[in-house]
Amino acid sequence: MPPRKKPFSGKAKKQQLRNKRAKERDAHVLHVDDNGNAVRGIKMMVPLDPQPVLSGRSSDLLRTVFQKEAKASIEARKKDATRELVYAEDQGNSQSIYSYGISDPANQPRILTKPEWSYDMTLDKLNEVDSQAYKEWVEYLDQEMMSRGKEMQINLYERNLEVWRQLWRVIERSSVLVHLADTRCPLLHISDQLMIHVRTTFPWKRIVLVLTKTDLVATERVQKWSRYLEARYGQDISILAYSRDNVEESNAVLMRTIGQVSAGIEHHVLNEAPTDAALKDTLTIGFVGEPNVGKSSLLNSLFGRKLVSVSATPGHTKHMQTHYFDHVELLERDDNVFSRILVCDCPGVVFPRFNVPVLLQILFGSFPIAQTREPFSAVRFIAENCVPYLHEVYKLKHVEDDDGEWSPYTLCESYAQLRGFRMKGGKLDVHRAANTLLRDTLNGRKVVLSFPPPEDSCPSRLPDIPRS
Repeated sequence: MPPRKKPFSGKAKKQQLRNKRAKERDAHVLHVDDNGNAVRGIKMMVPLDPQPVLSGRSSDLLRTVFQKEAKASIEARKKDATRELVYAEDQGNSQSIYSYGISDPANQPRILTKPEWSYDMTLDKLNEVDSQAYKEWVEYLDQEMMSRGKEMQINLYERNLEVWRQLWRVIERSSVLVHLADTRCPLLHISDQLMIHVRTTFPWKRIVLVLTKTDLVATERVQKWSRYLEARYGQDISILAYSRDNVEESNAVLMRTIGQVSAGIEHHVLNEAPTDAALKDTLTIGFVGEPNVGKSSLLNSLFGRKLVSVSATPGHTKHMQTHYFDHVELLERDDNVFSRILVCDCPGVVFPRFNVPVLLQILFGSFPIAQTREPFSAVRFIAENCVPYLHEVYKLKHVEDDDGEWSPYTLCESYAQLRGFRMKGGKLDVHRAANTLLRDTLNGRKVVLSFPPPEDSCPSRLPDIPRS
């Protein structure tokens, strides 16, 4: 006879359902604890070194993976949430973001590049070589960080080898690389090391630097950024601004620029690069950049239809995607060398940078807001630098009359009350309010947080690479 069933209370049943939901919610997530052990839990996707063993599903293999933040660092920022705001003296034209050294090329360590390989290698051997290169690269970054002192930190960069492999494929296949950057602060998204790698390893390839989301920024500031970047990156890297307010003209300028820069690479494209005879008359264009810089939106505008889905979640584009573009005439080439255009859309890659805090990654889209464990430091940065004041934009009032000056916490508390965000038991849900403020800022809904170029009289330039 089967054993007698044990009594099961309603309270136990509720706990069972809670545990089941928690298990389902976190089933696809890996992170490491403070001892480096792989465990299930918070939505922070982190690998061990070498790479974590994922399920093998394609959606898992191409998931963006970040290092987990130290708990002590998060707790320290939480305690700072009640400190009063200190507004920037030059709000609207603030240079405060450059105190993190984002304009210094020395703060960009080398990226993970494809190791040497041969056609004689087996698949297992290739995987072994790639994994070893990844391991050595992570060790190099750790050593670089240690050599710079205890105070130096590195950003939450891409730690999924599969995502880097997608970037390698796009670079290898493309004759022209379109590197996209958010106009609100392009230096947070432009990878000097990526461009140095392309110019050094593939000197016949061409690079076009495109500023996106220009509709969120004043025209004068966009023009200043264009001039600054031209001075920084030289004449052989074309720079243009893409506006969603005038899509047809922006598409024409983009394709015409690509046609111009491709004028000197026919020999390599037609005779050396393609291995497939069917691609001999095809110009391949690769779109690369960090997450949330507008690659998918630009492609949808270029093709005039919803070609790829768009999301504010970093890593939404899971694989390299290829699409044929019909309007070759937009290249405005008289020689008709190319009869087709192949467009490659690369998943967003968060490039390694020293001294870039998580709050900047959150505000400019390279770290998921939904995974943010401490949102108040990012809210502080918005409130201290935006124009007009954040509490004026949202018409906020203090929850308590004696709250005094605004702090990140009281701003979120007031916004939670305004929107009716409450947790179970009636307590104001300040975390939900903070995340909503961050999403509004990222999307440019009510607050546009943008910065002018650095006030460098002579911007640091990339080294000149002889062209083929």
